[in-house]
Amino acid sequence: MKTLMICLLTIWSLSGLAQTPYEKAMTEGLASWKAGKSQEAMATFERVAQVEKDNWIPKYYQAMVGITNSFMMTNNEEKLKAIDAAKALIPKDEKSLNAEWYVLNALALTSELTIDPMATAMTLSPQIMEQYQKALALEPNNPRALSGMADFSMQSKKYMGGDTKEECKQLEKAVSLFDKEKNATKFYPSWGKERAAALLASCKN
Repeated sequence: MKTLMICLLTIWSLSGLAQTPYEKAMTEGLASWKAGKSQEAMATFERVAQVEKDNWIPKYYQAMVGITNSFMMTNNEEKLKAIDAAKALIPKDEKSLNAEWYVLNALALTSELTIDPMATAMTLSPQIMEQYQKALALEPNNPRALSGMADFSMQSKKYMGGDTKEECKQLEKAVSLFDKEKNATKFYPSWGKERAAALLASCKN
């Protein structure tokens, strides 16, 4: 998860150019996160979301910080609280969900699974795969959905057994899509390439 956070943050840096209040606040939130001030970052994103009511991105990052933090928590009770708080930010109405939200929900469920894999894998694993499938139904070429699904499937096969050739093909496609990815929307999610590339390299070893 530390690698994921670095991937998320390296695309942004403070700029001397004039910024709108929204851009300034988002940049400050991301800077706080990069500095390890997760609670401060989430509070910033929450304030931005309260102003930018029709903009899903601030709330997305508020949830993202909470979910990535949860992977590093060792107290299961606190971990579950963090996951539940993040999941509460994800829209419940499917009409409001886009591919990025589905990927984020898959990550939240994955973190939840790590609390007690033996007890929850049979229930949560299909739910996680369903979230990635829904993301890909909306955006077949979303690299985060492709790489996330491949990553989860590969990790599962470490315990269950099975060939990972198909997952490696997915990762190869995802890395290629990351290279081509462009979005004019400020702060649109673009994380995941380094993790996908590392997993792809493991396919070749």
